[in-house]
Amino acid sequence: MSSQRFVRNSLLLITIEMMAKGLGVLFFIVVARFLGAGDLGVFAFASALANFIIIPAKFGFEDLIQREVGRNPAGTYHYFWALGAIKGLISLISLGLFCLAALLWARTDPIILILAVSFTLVYSFMEFTDAFFRANQRAELELVVRLFFSVTNILLGITFLYAGYHLKGVLATQVAAAGAAVLLALFILSRVATRGQQYSWEWRTAWSHLAAAIPFAGILVALYFSNQIGVVILSFLAGKAEVGYFASALRIFDALTLIPAAVTGAFLPAMSQYYVQSLGAFVRTLRFTLKYLFILTAPLVVITTLLAHRIIIFLYREPFAPSIPALQILGVSLIFSFWNFAGQSVLVARNRERLVLISIWTVACINVVASFVLIHGYSYLGACWAIFTTQGIYCVILFAFMLPRYLGFRKLVGLIAIPVVAAAIMAVVVFLLRQTHLFVAILAGLAVYGGALLALGGVTAADRSFLRRLVTPGSRELSPEKV
Repeated sequence: MSSQRFVRNSLLLITIEMMAKGLGVLFFIVVARFLGAGDLGVFAFASALANFIIIPAKFGFEDLIQREVGRNPAGTYHYFWALGAIKGLISLISLGLFCLAALLWARTDPIILILAVSFTLVYSFMEFTDAFFRANQRAELELVVRLFFSVTNILLGITFLYAGYHLKGVLATQVAAAGAAVLLALFILSRVATRGQQYSWEWRTAWSHLAAAIPFAGILVALYFSNQIGVVILSFLAGKAEVGYFASALRIFDALTLIPAAVTGAFLPAMSQYYVQSLGAFVRTLRFTLKYLFILTAPLVVITTLLAHRIIIFLYREPFAPSIPALQILGVSLIFSFWNFAGQSVLVARNRERLVLISIWTVACINVVASFVLIHGYSYLGACWAIFTTQGIYCVILFAFMLPRYLGFRKLVGLIAIPVVAAAIMAVVVFLLRQTHLFVAILAGLAVYGGALLALGGVTAADRSFLRRLVTPGSRELSPEKV
């Protein structure tokens, strides 16, 4: 891939994620306002449970597609039918077994559970086809499909909510929107797919594909346990309303983690390249990324902790006031979460995927134990503390045990010292303006933070030069100055 093509696709993928997250949060807020905390808790539980049910159907196929088809675009047609047939068979079996289990389980309306799982399975097929667009470096086609789904989902969902169909209506519209998006994706893929390699069904071929996807499936399972288990455990140990309070704060947290995902998605290829070409450039890239991830995180922590009350009331209204302390806890967790994205990307750049798998599984186990213990004592706030604890431990594992040769403690403190001071000044301003309009407090705080950062020399000329060299196609070396 040329540098220009890489930069273009990186920006497109960042745009896709921002668009999808933003519209997803908007849809969630609308649903929360209509349904209330109780039904929102049921919705969150059904969605989390569905995400576990579809793990066999996903099985890491998307990552396998991006790796194999990315290397050989002529295999698009072959891999689509080979993996699509396996995925379809697993999906039908999973859905059938779940329908039987849902009808026998009286805790939650089986129709709601079946609709949630159906939507998640159909949505996974949209992600499946999107993986082929990414592998063929056609991110603009994924943008079309994802935008079509998001807009259709919001329009149908709002229409059905106003018509009085409540939770079942929302889930039904999601199934319809995802199904329409899959049909659109299949139509586009049939037009652009390279058919250089025909497909014929053989069990040996199918098994080889499954075997190749096993490492990706292992990472996928661990990620689901880390991200979804809190909602499931909370649903069993607390009431529906508590699940709704947790889910409303968690949705904001998840939306903010788009930032490090987008940043590391753009910088990871550069890290991979410099690790092979120049260890010095690799280290400077890592330090630069960590510094600016913290610069991005610090104001978000200030806003989500000091203005949590205003944010929750503005987005979800007064019935969700119990979500305020949940957002404050998760807001502080952002610091660890942002750095964890970068640390994990560094391991991938060093070809240490096995360490990534081990570390993610370790964190997943810690999260399960912490969730059980803390939710039992502190309900939905315990679920938030479990996330905080897990993210903090993962950060220590990554930077104290796996990456110490690239970043010492003293160097880390030096990187973040000025942003910490600027964030402290911002916190004072935001605290004084906390009773004003929400957007006034946020904009004033950000302006003060940016001004303090520049006045104190937090953004240096070397930083700006480094960034230009990092993203400019054809750049051969990085600035020799230290970051």
